Amino acid sequence: MKVLGLLVAVLFFILAVLSWTGTFHSTLIFGHSPMHNYKHTILYAVLGVLALLWVRFQGSEATPSR
Repeated sequence: MKVLGLLVAVLFFILAVLSWTGTFHSTLIFGHSPMHNYKHTILYAVLGVLALLWVRFQGSEATPSR
């Protein structure tokens, strides 16, 4: 699960950078106006941080008990 969480975090951070630079316009996908919107950049960054928190709070590998 940690690998999945890291992949999700990297994906959201890439989307945040692309949205911030104007390369990725998620508003075009949903049919809204093509104006630059920083709310999406903030949303992607927050989701990336939440994914990293998810990775951080994943339990450690189980160790065999004696």
